Amino acid sequence: MTNGVSRIAEHTVELMMDYGQFYLNGGFGDPDSELALLEQAQAAQPCAGDGAMLVILSPHQNNFEMSIAVQVWTGRPPHDRDQWQQVCEVRLRVDSDGASSISSPTDGWADCPVPPGDYLIEVSGRGFVNYGWPGSTTPGDIWRIRLWPDDGGDLLPHQQWDMPGYGVPENVPIPERTDTEEDPESQWVAVMDSEGTRYLTVGELAAERVAAERAQWGGDPIPELREYFSAPELAGFDRPLVEAIAAMDEPTLRRLAHRCAVKACELAEIAERPWVAPALVALREGWSLPAPFDDMPTAFDRLQEEEFGAAEDEPRQLVATIGPSTRSASNPFDNGPIHRPFFALGAIEHATDPDPLAAAIETLHTAAVTFGADARVLFAEIGDEFC
Repeated sequence: MTNGVSRIAEHTVELMMDYGQFYLNGGFGDPDSELALLEQAQAAQPCAGDGAMLVILSPHQNNFEMSIAVQVWTGRPPHDRDQWQQVCEVRLRVDSDGASSISSPTDGWADCPVPPGDYLIEVSGRGFVNYGWPGSTTPGDIWRIRLWPDDGGDLLPHQQWDMPGYGVPENVPIPERTDTEEDPESQWVAVMDSEGTRYLTVGELAAERVAAERAQWGGDPIPELREYFSAPELAGFDRPLVEAIAAMDEPTLRRLAHRCAVKACELAEIAERPWVAPALVALREGWSLPAPFDDMPTAFDRLQEEEFGAAEDEPRQLVATIGPSTRSASNPFDNGPIHRPFFALGAIEHATDPDPLAAAIETLHTAAVTFGADARVLFAEIGDEFC
């Protein structure tokens, strides 16, 4: 590395980012200071920190699978701002346990182990499509956090994404407050969403969250399925079927997962392939999957070679979605033209999950994406057979 600077550690975390903001806490941060930091970030976008914690504003309202690479360097790393749309620098102290974390309202959380010490931090993001609602819950933006020992050097100025045809959002002045004590439910919270920046009380924010959750689930969340990521989308599409799945015993759940995998493979026209058919039989009988399914990357490599030819020492290039998405509230599984064999193979993998409920939920979801615009056909057939 230039001037002897090198990267000494790196790991990647996935964060469920919502409300256009996420926080990095070095272990000393006070949760009660989050609102004040958020207001400072809104007033001088796109981030703010107090030395113990920082808040970063994302142009996107949400990304439920946001990838963040966390790197620790021995000194200021090489300059590459021209490769990123948003960049900011702050200072952060990490406590003696290295118990740093990344979080986002209201359920996003990821551990971010970093050696204790005082750091300069650069937070960079790219892959943005819009300020506010990005068009999906997984718009694909990625982030990188680089930390290096604080040598007392100056912080570089923030770089904010200049969206073509829009520009950058205006800073929001910090609202004036009185010194009178308030009910915690009436305290104000700044929220970034498709309507811009709004100030809501804690009570209003909680009510909005409950309403949004009910809309996503098609009713009250199903307690038995709350921990399963795909369950809300399935329930919003076919609530009676998903309620029935929540009450099924293990043998029925396994049968349902097998049927979904079979239907996906039949639609993708791979069920009769000599190396796929034995795997579907093994699923039905509860046996261990035969080769190449005993190592799923090998199975996907086999599929790629059959579909696209030998990779010639290149990493797997199999692409799932190959056309524009046509997702809508009425059918969230319609992603436009897709490579169906890829998803069908994924259904086989999900069906082997040790948790029978997870196997049923995730295999049904993957099969639904395989069916795409015809997802209702799949749900009708599964409903007739199992309900």
